[in-house]
Amino acid sequence: MTYRITGADPDALADLLHRCVDHAGNRVAPFEDDDGGWALRCCLTDSVPGDQIAVVAFSPFPWRSAYAETGPVVVHVAGCPGPPDGTLPPQFHERRQVLRVYGHDRRQAYDLHRVVEPGGLAEALEALVADERVECVHARNVVAGCWSFAATAA
Repeated sequence: MTYRITGADPDALADLLHRCVDHAGNRVAPFEDDDGGWALRCCLTDSVPGDQIAVVAFSPFPWRSAYAETGPVVVHVAGCPGPPDGTLPPQFHERRQVLRVYGHDRRQAYDLHRVVEPGGLAEALEALVADERVECVHARNVVAGCWSFAATAA
């Protein structure tokens, strides 16, 4: 594998949760998950009943630019097992994803964007991060558009 997968930056997320204010200035409103199945961006797992979680506005970008969006993600507010190990989490193999590609100029490389069907994500990420024009790739939910994770060259 030539890419590394990362979820929400743990330091940025810890700061947000400590201040109880998200990146859009909203108060963080934790709740107990009754049913499970929320796609978590802190550890890149799916929630289970009883998890303490919150929906927060979060910017996954390590830079500032017009393309550095802030949007809703779901995160643990307590009991998170921690950041992922850098590999593609298994549940994403079966999820459609939109891949948004960012170049070294920190702009979207629109000609490289694509929608990836189940079973094709690993191969698509491999090809995109190998492109010398690419700084990172953001995977997003096809329907809601929410940020899923970032992929960078390993």
